[in-house]
Amino acid sequence: MITEEKDFVLLNGIKYEWLGQSTVRMTADDGFVIYTDPVLLDENPPKADLILITHHHVDHCLPEFVASIRDEKTQLAAFHESYIKYCVQDIKAVCTVKIGQTIDLAGVKITGTEAYTKRGFHIKGEGCGFLIELKGRKIYFAGDTSLTKEMEGLKHIDSAILPICDNTYTIKTEDIIEAVKIIKPKLFIPVHFTPPDEPDPVVKEGMFATKDPRFFTRKEDPKNLLPFFEGTGIQVAILRKLVRLQ
Repeated sequence: MITEEKDFVLLNGIKYEWLGQSTVRMTADDGFVIYTDPVLLDENPPKADLILITHHHVDHCLPEFVASIRDEKTQLAAFHESYIKYCVQDIKAVCTVKIGQTIDLAGVKITGTEAYTKRGFHIKGEGCGFLIELKGRKIYFAGDTSLTKEMEGLKHIDSAILPICDNTYTIKTEDIIEAVKIIKPKLFIPVHFTPPDEPDPVVKEGMFATKDPRFFTRKEDPKNLLPFFEGTGIQVAILRKLVRLQ
């Protein structure tokens, strides 16, 4: 079990980096790059081969970040057509993914999975997660969700990337712990939280116009999760947030 914060974690030839919120960069050993929900980027980020967008909230989908990692080879999938229209100006090589639907983009199989909470802003049918089959590995990127019954159907998962909190307490850490134990991945990567040592956000452009993702989550320390997975065989990766906000 990883107990120290690291810039990245490697599993079966795939490198995982957490840029912040739910923006994860996955890089295969052949250089193939996937971004999820890009709203934070580090300096000179590599271009994406594939971009996946789970839903339309501004802490998951911002067109300026999509544009900066996109080139002529990039393919993109989102849950809903309206999310594509909001996030992507040029819809070439872009498609939707419905719940339970499997598509093939750039040689990667992508299946839409349910993502919702019992109350609050994450209503069933408004967003999704993704089951990503890359280089023979199964990666579950959950999107904004709490524990769901549909997670019981996820089998043989190599890596599971799940949120551990939100700003309305509809994504509860204890529910995510239970979810991970049900899924039984080899590797669990916590995302969608603000590190305890990061400054609090400041309203600059008006609360309803802000794009600072810290307004949409809260401070949590993922190291507090480690005792819950002792003896389970599940590796927990504590990744350093690569993009720090002031």
